[in-house]
Amino acid sequence: MKHVRPVAMALAVMLFAGAAQAEVKKFMHQCDGKLCPSFQIVLTPPDGWVIDEEATRANRVQVIVPKGKDFSSAPALIYVQVYYHRDKQQSLADFAEVSNKRWLASVKDAKISERPAVERKNGKPGYLRFAFENPSKKQQAYEVGAFGIDADTDGNEFVLDVVMTGADKAALDRAEKDYIAFLKAH
Repeated sequence: MKHVRPVAMALAVMLFAGAAQAEVKKFMHQCDGKLCPSFQIVLTPPDGWVIDEEATRANRVQVIVPKGKDFSSAPALIYVQVYYHRDKQQSLADFAEVSNKRWLASVKDAKISERPAVERKNGKPGYLRFAFENPSKKQQAYEVGAFGIDADTDGNEFVLDVVMTGADKAALDRAEKDYIAFLKAH
């Protein structure tokens, strides 16, 4: 019996260490005849949503859709892009500013407005959020984007870009509660 406590303690330490591990995973894939990295977070879709595996594979971003829908039929969907954060001196706000300027340069009629940040339940820094109106982009006429920070098991830092997109603003409004719940959980 006196050996049970040390074993139980060791198991508890391993379980808690596993729970604290980073959420980013690295994958290698073929691109232009060489191996290229891509990154994904470990995620759980919000209630009533599922991962669209086919769209995730095809687009190399994680795509989440309402149950019973897919990438082409969902009125609103969520996708997650993960970027290696090369420049540690660049703040998340600066990263978001550069990304938003790049979007405005490529989508001339786009309008971007800041939205309230979303605090995360996991203790990581909150997400910075922005609303996008893109009249010339029929499939992405309305979007809400959120930028956050995460890491992998080696301590490498990554920027998460979690976007809810759709052709209809009302569809995004209906999905907003699920999107916020997803952000809080990740």
